Amino acid sequence: MSDKNRVFKANFTIADLRAHRNHKEVFTTACGRRESYQHFVLKLLSYCLFSHNESAILNTSHSHSEPDVSIKALDDHYQTWLAVDQPDIVQLNKIAKRVDELWVVTTLNHEWLQEYEHQLELINNSHLIAFDGNFIEQLASHLTKNLQWDVTIDQQTVSVSDKENFYQTNELVWH
Repeated sequence: MSDKNRVFKANFTIADLRAHRNHKEVFTTACGRRESYQHFVLKLLSYCLFSHNESAILNTSHSHSEPDVSIKALDDHYQTWLAVDQPDIVQLNKIAKRVDELWVVTTLNHEWLQEYEHQLELINNSHLIAFDGNFIEQLASHLTKNLQWDVTIDQQTVSVSDKENFYQTNELVWH
């Protein structure tokens, strides 16, 4: 697949019922060569979940030493660091010591989560968001060059509709 096929124009309308905010996000982004489409979708959804904060930044590179999504304080330290998919648990322990909040966004019933969930719970400033895998797979398999997503974030669900389909989480863990 050529690099052109991995560049996306995102036009998101986000209704965040948890944060009581409605807003639009329009940007161009790319799925890195070493990045899976599932990782890319998790990163986009993570950005949507935190984009009500105007300081939220979507990382365009696929680097394990940088957050996938972040929020920095005025003094340039990370208030919020989001790592998606299958982050390195050793690195998460190190990162947790220098950030205010550490969020891991992954899929339920994933081997990584089953293996490391207990260790993640031991990190006192860590939080977990886990989507059902079918929801992520459906979004990943229907990516188009122009992502026209209407995203609704509720207490128990996240849904995405595009011009042709509607996708909704069957299960969502958020704590």
